[in-house]
Amino acid sequence: MKKIYLLSSIALAGFMTSCYDLATEPMGNVITEEQRTEIIDKDPAKIDALTSGIYSNYNGWEMCYGDMFDFGYPSVMLQLDCRTADFFSVNIDLYGWFSGPAEYLDNTSTSAYNIVRWRLPYNIIYTSNQVLNYIEADTDDNGYKFYRGQAYGNRAFAYWVLAQLYQFNYVGHEDSPCVPLITEENEEEVANDGAPRASVKEIYDQILSDLNNGIELMTNNPAAVRSDKRYMDINVLYGLRARTYLCMQKYAEAAADAQRVINSGSFAALSATEARLPGFIDITAPNWVWGIYTNTEDVHGLYTLAGFMGSYTYGYASVGMWKAISSELFSQISPNDPRRWWWIDPTTGVSNAQFYTAADGDAAAYLQDAGAPPYAVTKFAPYNNVLGQSNNEADVPLMRIEEMYLILAEAQGLGGNLAEGKATLENFVNSYRWLDKKNPWASTSTDGPSFLNEVLFQRRVELWGEGMNYYDIMRLNLDMNRMASSNWTDPSYRMQDYAYYIPGGEDIFLSQIPYTEIDYNKQLSDKDQNPTGNPSAYK
Repeated sequence: MKKIYLLSSIALAGFMTSCYDLATEPMGNVITEEQRTEIIDKDPAKIDALTSGIYSNYNGWEMCYGDMFDFGYPSVMLQLDCRTADFFSVNIDLYGWFSGPAEYLDNTSTSAYNIVRWRLPYNIIYTSNQVLNYIEADTDDNGYKFYRGQAYGNRAFAYWVLAQLYQFNYVGHEDSPCVPLITEENEEEVANDGAPRASVKEIYDQILSDLNNGIELMTNNPAAVRSDKRYMDINVLYGLRARTYLCMQKYAEAAADAQRVINSGSFAALSATEARLPGFIDITAPNWVWGIYTNTEDVHGLYTLAGFMGSYTYGYASVGMWKAISSELFSQISPNDPRRWWWIDPTTGVSNAQFYTAADGDAAAYLQDAGAPPYAVTKFAPYNNVLGQSNNEADVPLMRIEEMYLILAEAQGLGGNLAEGKATLENFVNSYRWLDKKNPWASTSTDGPSFLNEVLFQRRVELWGEGMNYYDIMRLNLDMNRMASSNWTDPSYRMQDYAYYIPGGEDIFLSQIPYTEIDYNKQLSDKDQNPTGNPSAYK
């Protein structure tokens, strides 16, 4: 792996980091006070470059493992979706990409997929710590406060990801070991002496502390205005804190933060008519709160989210590895729900192609000629609406306003006010995800568990393919049941060998700490390792 030399790297406008792990990339490159003064006072633009460097991790190419599936956080999103029941890849063994997560063979200490899931968040933590180190904590400059706020927010997001993958849900596991905790305050000590696994509670305390600090720095700050949605602002921080509180089952707090994002007036959910069309590739869309910006330089052939996911583009779908929804989930989507057209109907063969005006041809004919199977996803539009092209440049959604409505409903309903939660959920569905305005959708839940199922159904459909479903499985200790779906068990899709039923809370849901971390971290040993499981036991 390559070492990080910050003082030379920050002069690069793109500021790309290389692989970091606790053992082989110790945090010894801590700048002196003299160097800090030189960087900030003489060339503030370098602080902007350094902050931009945090975000380069999100779509970095071969930065964590050095293989083509390693293309930043979208790779993690695909890995996690492949671990669910709602999402599958037709004939995933055809080329083998992401077959490990689908088979549940990706959680071992030597798995390349797992190594990416570990190193990517720690790269974000590393670069966030550097921004916090470079800028004085007591700075009076509003611009520097904004940079510090973004660093806090990104570090919080990285620890939130790690907490979901390396330990079970917060409630009931507060004292369980999670991941090593590294901040700008202890990084020198960690570089020399290693770090133990902090408890789940300690990690969540750090997440909340970082988000609170970031929010404080951005509140009433005239300079806290982002140039585009790849960067964090106060709404992103509120959204991340809402997610965090939801994981902690602190429902009043989660509802308050989700409501803040909604009330900001900065975002607008897609209408039912808009939602019926392909999209979800443009960071400027009014319903996006936060996303990954992608340009031509970030695209490496087919190795992007669009290259694996897009049915309207030339990529792995069009050569046989179509991404598709489970029959069990699709069968529950009402004909009055515009999202039903995000996939090819197995009975009618219809998808959103019938509503979609592509720039260069008939979208329905394109899908038919390409051999798109029933249940194949058509949610994501091709670049510039040109069918079949090999340019897989597409932005990636990380947070949308629709999620905030669903967090608000869940938090209200499970937080002691079922009627309020039901009203919020009904309002969301009928305002944005229902076509028959004369016969509105109505919740039929009578208690917390049944209401949670209604919210989870909306989340499963709304956020499908956006890397969120597995986090719900982990935070709620849900079962993962592929056996309920006919297309998982149908040999023609060639996924029947992975039609598992895994009860919630099984060890196989956890990822192991990568072996390099165990080998080199002075405060970790094999006894600190997570257990694993045998996927064949769940067939």
